[in-house]
Amino acid sequence: MKDQIRALGIDDAPFKRYNKRTFLIGTMMKSKYYVEGISIKNIAIDGLDSTKKILDMINGKFSKQIRVIFLNGITFGGFNIVNVENLFKKTGIPVITITRKNPDFQKIENALKKYFDDHEYRFSLMTRYDMNRIDFVNYTVYSQIVGIGFEEAKNIIERFTLRGNIPEPIRISHMIGSALKFGFSKGKP
Repeated sequence: MKDQIRALGIDDAPFKRYNKRTFLIGTMMKSKYYVEGISIKNIAIDGLDSTKKILDMINGKFSKQIRVIFLNGITFGGFNIVNVENLFKKTGIPVITITRKNPDFQKIENALKKYFDDHEYRFSLMTRYDMNRIDFVNYTVYSQIVGIGFEEAKNIIERFTLRGNIPEPIRISHMIGSALKFGFSKGKP
């Protein structure tokens, strides 16, 4: 990929369990220093509409420019799970999920069984792709990678990470989500 690619970073706004909806925020950046656009959608808490809402973001104003999609994990709004395979198939844009910790899939599966009739489907969305540990000089992240190889994904993550261990498009989406909820930004994605 070229040096100056555009990435879309997705995160959700904080919410309470009793909320029915929350915001899904997309920040498009060209390099880790330059924000080019923001998109905000509304998703159902524990619904299954996050993939469609991300597709709506991509099919908007910047559709031809985005070269990679960063997701802050694979779930938004509780267990509103992104179908990363469909997201890649429908856009042709590689998808990279980022988490600081390796998910405990046994705990997740138990929670899904407890609360969702379609728990098998939801769990299959979460585990369709391997979780990769990616080590950098000062940090480690865990990632599911769709549409590109491990080394290229590692390079892109590093190119979009300014400080800490989260790529800037995700970090800025997180800050916007916090500001929408609390009136100011706070916390780590």
